[in-house]
Amino acid sequence: MKKWQVLVGITAGSLLAAAESYAEQQDTSPRHSADNAVPRSIGCSQGSGAALHQCSYRVKQDEKGRISVTVIFANGFERALFFNNGEFLKASVTMSGVGTDTEWSVVDGTYRIRVDGQRYNVPVSLIVEY
Repeated sequence: MKKWQVLVGITAGSLLAAAESYAEQQDTSPRHSADNAVPRSIGCSQGSGAALHQCSYRVKQDEKGRISVTVIFANGFERALFFNNGEFLKASVTMSGVGTDTEWSVVDGTYRIRVDGQRYNVPVSLIVEY
């Protein structure tokens, strides 16, 4: 076998792995809705008093029906928010805190959540419709 054939095989394998990884990421992206009610991003802020920005997210439901919304900031920082029966419970532990220093309310169909100085605006529809 020639060197260029080996390189072509390695390159093809790498591209296939990248495509499979991309496909898996798409499976965890926000669901598409017939009425487009599911947002592509949600409001988020990493610092106390900082302006809200838009973050991507993933929604998962465990075998007991609890829902987690993992918020992904533009800098790659991720934090999971946990819900059960429509109520916010806690957030995941990160370097910025243990996720139990929280305040939350529902205003105009949006969970307004503060965790360790970070803020999140999560549409109720993400939790209720999942």
